[in-house]
Amino acid sequence: MSKEENSRKEEDLKREILDNMKDKVLEEVEKEVKASIINSTKEYKEELKEELLEDVNNEFQDRIDEEEKRILRNKNASIFKRNVLILGLIAVIVYFGYCLFDARYFDFMKSECEKNGTCGVNTTGEKETLDTPSKEDEVIKDKKWYIENYGYLLDNAKLSLNADQVSAYYLYSTDREISEMKSSVLLNLAYHQVSSKNIKTNSVSITVEGSVLKEAFENLFGSTTYYNPVNFTYKCLNFKYNQEKDKFTADNNKCSTATNKIIEEIDDIYEDGNVLYMITYATLYNASESAFYTFDNLFEPTVTNVNENDLSANAKKLNRYQYQFKKVDDRYYLNSIIKLK
Repeated sequence: MSKEENSRKEEDLKREILDNMKDKVLEEVEKEVKASIINSTKEYKEELKEELLEDVNNEFQDRIDEEEKRILRNKNASIFKRNVLILGLIAVIVYFGYCLFDARYFDFMKSECEKNGTCGVNTTGEKETLDTPSKEDEVIKDKKWYIENYGYLLDNAKLSLNADQVSAYYLYSTDREISEMKSSVLLNLAYHQVSSKNIKTNSVSITVEGSVLKEAFENLFGSTTYYNPVNFTYKCLNFKYNQEKDKFTADNNKCSTATNKIIEEIDDIYEDGNVLYMITYATLYNASESAFYTFDNLFEPTVTNVNENDLSANAKKLNRYQYQFKKVDDRYYLNSIIKLK
């Protein structure tokens, strides 16, 4: 071969080698570029994704915040409107209430004392302040209260007879039911309740109408079941019954002072159901002897060297009684007297 041909072949070979190298380099470069592009794309995608997510989250949060603010504004506006409406209604109610009050519309709800201006004024004319509790709130129903309110019942049940006569001790000798008591004794107790204005008195006689004594009898015992108009004695007065005139008349005699005197005091009072129980102790006091007698033995004194005020101190040595008063329509009527000791 000629040099020229050899030279051309070398050049062709070199060119082929360069072309191959170029292709390989390009292929390698292409691979690297592709890998780099892919990696860059992945990284960009991830960054883009994170940025998009962050933007979406931020946008979403902004929207949520705006919506919350809108809802809150609407809620506050609703609350404000509601409060304004309530205040308006209250104002209307107060205004109409005042108009009704000014027109004295509520006067029908007032008590009688508020209408006539007598509230806080008691029966004695003394004024009570609004801060003072009512007596009903302060009532303590103890012995003292019962004595103050019902002690008079014992006076109504006491016989007014001459204590120097044995007949004066009739109620104290044993147990006594109203149904078993003598008619003369019941009339004695009833006469004690008659008002002096219903008793006609002159220098000669003392007279009481039968209708008057019968009414007093009913007020004391609750009925006239055991009312029997007969002669009876009151202190030293001997009343005789005139059936034709329906009158009781006695000679107007001046009673002398008795040597003996029946003394009785309340020891206790209590209620049980519709019955009021009154426990007492009693004695026969002889002033000339300064002695107490029991009704079981009128001949021998139980306690000596005493006066009337010593009754409580010697109560345990004396007789005890239980009075029973039955309640009917808020009133108490004598029912029986029981001898306890």
